[in-house]
Amino acid sequence: MRASALGALLLVGCASPGLLSSSEVRDLSTRRWDGATDEVFDATWLSLTARGFAVTKASRPAGTLEVVRDGRAWEVDVAALGSEQRVVLEPATGVSRAELGQVLDGVEEGTAALLAAWKDQPEWRYDGRRNVLSAAGFSFVPPREWEWLDFDVSHHLVTVQQRRARTGLNPTLLVEVDRLRPESSLPQLARRALGLALGARQRLVFPDGFKEGPVQVLDGATPQDAEWFAFEETVGAAQVRVTLACPRGEEGACRAWWNAVRGSVVMAPKR
Repeated sequence: MRASALGALLLVGCASPGLLSSSEVRDLSTRRWDGATDEVFDATWLSLTARGFAVTKASRPAGTLEVVRDGRAWEVDVAALGSEQRVVLEPATGVSRAELGQVLDGVEEGTAALLAAWKDQPEWRYDGRRNVLSAAGFSFVPPREWEWLDFDVSHHLVTVQQRRARTGLNPTLLVEVDRLRPESSLPQLARRALGLALGARQRLVFPDGFKEGPVQVLDGATPQDAEWFAFEETVGAAQVRVTLACPRGEEGACRAWWNAVRGSVVMAPKR
């Protein structure tokens, strides 16, 4: 019994033949990146999913991901270390050096490519002669008869409205070009467009199950009827989001405007 117990003690903390120890795995799987925390987190997430990993749990505030591929679970931790971000990708079960290296090389390659692409963010450009908005190889025609088109400071967001007015009901088209993200922000853009279209005086309250189409929202205690449409396209390492919101009374015109916008979209061929 004593010999058996001693043998068991000697095996504690040792890796199985051919498999790395936990300390070896952590040392080999640690990477450091220059960049903002949210960008490194998203680049890691997107690189994993592009290589067949499924995300089962994600916590952006904690900087953690739980992913699985081929039946094996992995844990990801992204933490800020000064101006750098430390990323650790560890399997929940034993792994060989060759298998770990193959996974890490692929994820590292994808993360590096995304972070490099995001350093040069595309901007919207407007061709007034042709009435065309374009960015990142994506272009479309906003409603020709509308009066107002305005860029934000970064030229990543454009507001197009039926008339030039700060208050009152006003059909609104919002278009955004952004870096690729693992979680869509299209609903947030739609909510913003609805607020502008309704000239909301207070923070809007949206119904549960907020979906494209007719919707009733609360502007304070006042119910407001509206309609909205939206879509997004991935163009390389960027995403383009387009949303149109119209107040009550514009339903037929709203659908026509939307069909015209969608029909005018031109995308550069994918490489």
